[in-house]
Amino acid sequence: MESKAVFEILAREHSRMLLAFLRSAGCDTTTADDVWQETMLVAWRRLDEFDRSRPFGPWLRGIAIRVLLNWNRRNSSSLQLIGDVETLDYLCERFDRIQSLAGDTLQEKLEVLRDCLNDLPPTYRECIALRFENDLAPSGISEKLCVALETVKKRLLRAKQRLLQCMETKYPNKSLQGQR
Repeated sequence: MESKAVFEILAREHSRMLLAFLRSAGCDTTTADDVWQETMLVAWRRLDEFDRSRPFGPWLRGIAIRVLLNWNRRNSSSLQLIGDVETLDYLCERFDRIQSLAGDTLQEKLEVLRDCLNDLPPTYRECIALRFENDLAPSGISEKLCVALETVKKRLLRAKQRLLQCMETKYPNKSLQGQR
């Protein structure tokens, strides 16, 4: 199969994962779209360097980390992105584990995540929705909900912990927990 066709298939298969990764790194929708596009362009140009015997997702996220760090350096005054390599590597590790879970597609895994979101207490679900669906920073969530910023941060942290526990329950044979 020619390189262009292979790239189109792999890019389509990993597109949503890459956007989820960028959003988990703190990108708003516009920034995630810009970094996603630049990552895909770099991946296309460097496709001949991709080892087809290895998974495409980690290779693509590795490119995204470099693009994101460069983008963050150029635009750091206006954004609150996760900007250190260790944290981004940790996110990559978590995404690798999620991709190794049972379930054939990212869509199936997202359905489980939606189920887990529905199981959250309303205050946690509201914070998660405002942060990840409405692109509000914790300070904006604090202002919108009229609660202290520290309360919002704790709710977001606890919500993420509960989501992780729920996902691990749904996939008991595959652990998402890893060494930090």
